[in-house]
Amino acid sequence: MRTEQQRFPLRTSRMAAVLVRPLAWGPLVAVLEGDHLEVRMGLLGHAKVPLSQIARVGKMRWPWWAGVGVRISKNMVAFVPSSGPVALVGLTEPTKVRAPLGWTTGRIAVGVEDIDGFLDEIALRRGGLPRLDEDF
Repeated sequence: MRTEQQRFPLRTSRMAAVLVRPLAWGPLVAVLEGDHLEVRMGLLGHAKVPLSQIARVGKMRWPWWAGVGVRISKNMVAFVPSSGPVALVGLTEPTKVRAPLGWTTGRIAVGVEDIDGFLDEIALRRGGLPRLDEDF
């Protein structure tokens, strides 16, 4: 298993600068380190998930009308500073995240700049995972 830290900046936009940045101090980033994935968006939300709880990965499109920041939808928490394509991480069991209060989710959407690199690295660290190029 790879243990070094890899950082994947979240994709931002002008809308993010106005709506997200005032509450998301520090870097907007997804970090793969050791045996876990961590997503940070300042006061808006935070997730730390063991890699062993990741069942599958894929992509989806986050619509502009769904908003930006840390968003909650049915069985999913999205860390999305902008609309557009996002990485989708399916979990083996419901996991507690901060969004900004505690919330339990089975999927996490992450709006990273390098979606393919992020998904490939998760799959590599997990020893190969089902990868879907659509919603699941």
